[in-house]
Amino acid sequence: MATREKIENFYRLWSSELDKFLSGCIYDEENKLNPTRYIFSYYLTVLERFVAGRLEEIEKIHLLSGIRGVGKTTLLAQLYYAPRFIPSHRKLNYNNVIAQDYEKIYLDVSRLSDEGISLNEFFNYYQERSEIRFVDLSKKLLILLDEVHYDEKWGLFLKNVFDATKGHRNILIIATGSSALRIKLNPDLSRRSVSEELYPLKFNEYAILKDNIYPEQRLSDNLAEGILGSKTAKELFKFCKNRQREVSKYFSKFPPNAEEEYLYFGGFPFVLRLKNKKSIVFELVTGAIDKFITRDLLEIRSLSSGTISKIKDLLYLIASSDSTDIDKLCNTLKLDYRPVRAVLDTLVQGGILVEVKSYGQKFVRVRKPIKFLFVSPSLRVSILNGILPPEVKGKILEDYLTLIFKKDFNKKGGQYGGLEVMHDSSRGGADFVLRLGQKKKIIIEVGYGKQGGGIKQIENTGRITGGYDYGILISNEGDLELTSDKIIKMPLKFWLSI
Repeated sequence: MATREKIENFYRLWSSELDKFLSGCIYDEENKLNPTRYIFSYYLTVLERFVAGRLEEIEKIHLLSGIRGVGKTTLLAQLYYAPRFIPSHRKLNYNNVIAQDYEKIYLDVSRLSDEGISLNEFFNYYQERSEIRFVDLSKKLLILLDEVHYDEKWGLFLKNVFDATKGHRNILIIATGSSALRIKLNPDLSRRSVSEELYPLKFNEYAILKDNIYPEQRLSDNLAEGILGSKTAKELFKFCKNRQREVSKYFSKFPPNAEEEYLYFGGFPFVLRLKNKKSIVFELVTGAIDKFITRDLLEIRSLSSGTISKIKDLLYLIASSDSTDIDKLCNTLKLDYRPVRAVLDTLVQGGILVEVKSYGQKFVRVRKPIKFLFVSPSLRVSILNGILPPEVKGKILEDYLTLIFKKDFNKKGGQYGGLEVMHDSSRGGADFVLRLGQKKKIIIEVGYGKQGGGIKQIENTGRITGGYDYGILISNEGDLELTSDKIIKMPLKFWLSI
């Protein structure tokens, strides 16, 4: 238990150094404000509604998860200094935030934990010092908690704050954590919080942050809705044809090889500060993975030292292969099935990998190969140190599609009865099968580097799935084309525009 003197000394030192501590997050090397990600606008709207007294009770606690390096700390810093990041043409929309008629506190919980001070102890002191009580706050209070999971009882602390403030809506807590599983599934907060996940950068967000290049308004949303909502390949082709000018105009702003540069180096915001990318990016990205293994993963699972020592080998094997046969992984790593499966589950839960089950897997007992993809192409490329065998090059596009499926398609899938993403593990099968609701099926094949390939895979999978609504062949070269009544060929640029 921390003494009052220790807590007070921490608070005084923390308060005196806070501006300097956060300056590295909000300013670049030229002392210009760092650009904001899309999610900043979402939380800025939440903050405006909070100050205006329009927040719903369940919105008082927001939990934000995401793997290391995606910009959670920077986001909280930008929210702490929110008025500085509101563009001039949008200031009228955020009058209450600009007026700053609210108290605010930012806290790095890992630093607090290092001092042996719990969240409960700190905020008991904070209430006494500020002469306030959470139970009857009369003034708006914004609390920003970074790396909240470093406090062992963080969930209970937030639950108690939520319960104590049921009589008013004068408190807003935004808490981040690297461990998606611990953040999302905390039993104390299942009905007392709103959860979001911050993903690695998509291509269009990378272009905005790096070069200030914006797509046409609503182009991303329109493309996602067109791909999911079309009834036939002909309808999707007509839709894409009508959007072709917007996509071409967008990509005319980029230098040559911008797409490849993004796929290799552009998944994480911190790369924007690096001048000599090729020599540093891979090291920094793999460093983020190392931190996940040594800090976050061990908080979720209890693993033997022998298993832990082989996690990086496991990731390398997944990164360098087309599909994952867990039995073969076990033989190669000389580990039993159970610990390998436990590590894979944790890497999925922690946001590093995405598991794509085989079509029909839940209905059969045979253990089929499972496709594990990375949540960002940059992860795979960095694990392989930039050296991609020809047969693996197409996998980085599959990684990118996975990011699109998770970030964009999942949110829109609800209006179609839900979205399920699978793959066809049979020989000559397609890369993805999207099932919308109970009936609609879209088959997707990535044609990167495949000589005239892709159409046959879609047709093969169509027979296995008992029919499909339409197939999409994604090509890195060539034009938009309706190859048959059932299949459309879409250039990669359309998908990078989402």
